[in-house]
Amino acid sequence: MKNQSALPMRDLEIFGIVKDGNFTIPEKEVHALKNGKMTDIVELKDLKGKEIQIDKLPARLSIVRGEDGNPSLRIDPVYREANPHPDLSESERNQLVKKKLANLKKSYVDKDGNIQSEIIEYDHRTKQFLSYNPRDITAHQEVNGEALSPQQKKKYKEGEVVALGDGTEFQLSPSAPKGIRSNNRGLVLSVLLDGGISYLLITGVQKMLGKESQEEKAYSKGYLQAVKQVQKQVERRISRNPNDKDAVRDLNNIKEEYSKISADDNLPKEVRDDFDINKIKRLNSIDTEEGRNPRKKSGEQDNDQERDI
Repeated sequence: MKNQSALPMRDLEIFGIVKDGNFTIPEKEVHALKNGKMTDIVELKDLKGKEIQIDKLPARLSIVRGEDGNPSLRIDPVYREANPHPDLSESERNQLVKKKLANLKKSYVDKDGNIQSEIIEYDHRTKQFLSYNPRDITAHQEVNGEALSPQQKKKYKEGEVVALGDGTEFQLSPSAPKGIRSNNRGLVLSVLLDGGISYLLITGVQKMLGKESQEEKAYSKGYLQAVKQVQKQVERRISRNPNDKDAVRDLNNIKEEYSKISADDNLPKEVRDDFDINKIKRLNSIDTEEGRNPRKKSGEQDNDQERDI
């Protein structure tokens, strides 16, 4: 979701998340909402209704589609202990709570008699169970520059671990701050939007649950190339709109990753030199390839929208 017009502003105002046109929660949590992710725990204050008044309510927030198809605010309060789930046995519940399993797949028959699936996981922050329908998930086209096969996309949607050729593993996790878990702390995700590929660099990715998976120390060739793609896309966004706060934040994220890569002694010197932070454009319009030649090359596609990953 790219901008405020895609957010349920009335809901946000009712619960004090927006006051006088300004957000009252941290910017990174606003960004999570815009991108279809759950926020970290935020504190809602002075909630008043006909039969209820709550001074403070710690909760995680997310934007979902209501029955009318419009965006709606979802509030997941923090519970004192794990709440039950009608579709889980006691054994299944314990395996999720104790992190022995990352998620469980359950089948059910909907009101129209069709067999549906739901993936259930446990949110250790709010102490409640979350579920989603795999049909509602859009899989990435590529991860770290490697195109995903139809089978890999299916596994991703169903919450299974997907393995890449470079040893990277990742898994969809709606409760994770970045919406995904991996054995690498950095991933470059790409989706197809209106015929163009949109890239997103995410860092600080949480480890996977339900299995022992050591974090990979080496940067794969595909990941390094994909980081360069993200850099070009962000430079393009800023050259077109220097006031794009989301793009500026993304550029800072890229700079931090450049610093880590250039400082990794396990990489060849030529690779480290190629990620010298001074090589990132200053982003004056004439200082980027796009600024010097704003017209796209023949056949080149571009899409700089915010992504729902």
